[in-house]
Amino acid sequence: MPREERDSIVVSAKRLLTAIGSRLPSRWIYSLLAAINYLRIGRWMRDRGYHLVPKVRDRWQVFDAVSARVKNERVLYLEFGVYEGASMRYWSSQLTHPDARLHGFDSFEGLPESWGPYDKGHFDTGGRIPAINDSRVTFFKGWFEEVLPGYTPPPHDVLLIVMDADLYSSTLYVLNQMRQYIRPGTFIYFDEMNHVDHEPRAFEEFMTQSSLTFRPVCADRTLAFACFECIGPA
Repeated sequence: MPREERDSIVVSAKRLLTAIGSRLPSRWIYSLLAAINYLRIGRWMRDRGYHLVPKVRDRWQVFDAVSARVKNERVLYLEFGVYEGASMRYWSSQLTHPDARLHGFDSFEGLPESWGPYDKGHFDTGGRIPAINDSRVTFFKGWFEEVLPGYTPPPHDVLLIVMDADLYSSTLYVLNQMRQYIRPGTFIYFDEMNHVDHEPRAFEEFMTQSSLTFRPVCADRTLAFACFECIGPA
């Protein structure tokens, strides 16, 4: 096929897609993008040799797989993006060591910018911090860039980081701020791997910049929820 004819077909296809797009409801377009992102995360995992990760039903079973390894240790659990505290409550019930510490970081004012179908401010709790009856739990209220520079982790034997910050910028900032504490045996869980331009992108950049390597511990069947263990420098 001559190049001119091929280019004409491509242009016609693009014009058709834009015409269709102008008539589709926004929620349909988001659903199409979400489907493509699941294709992308499957490819992303395979390209990095993570395609053989053990897969379970949901995020709670991913947590179960990690908990089975660390629940009796002196864990420092750091959660970035607390919202109403469901994950914090799970880990408060699972971590049995009296000197384990659970620290939650959140502005409790919602997203600092729009993300996917969610507008800025979505996940706002009105500033309310979850009520959890566990003296080992502490919340640090504020934006990450305001709170983390003055934060010093307490002594611990195992570091478990739960990333539920959603956004690329927030995720990368947290990982870079915690870099000096991440070492072999550290676990990092991501709650939105299916948004490839956010958490996976930040994780990829962090691995490149830090020269740290990770292996998958467990993921759900959709690969949206996944935990990785640091195994050393690249």
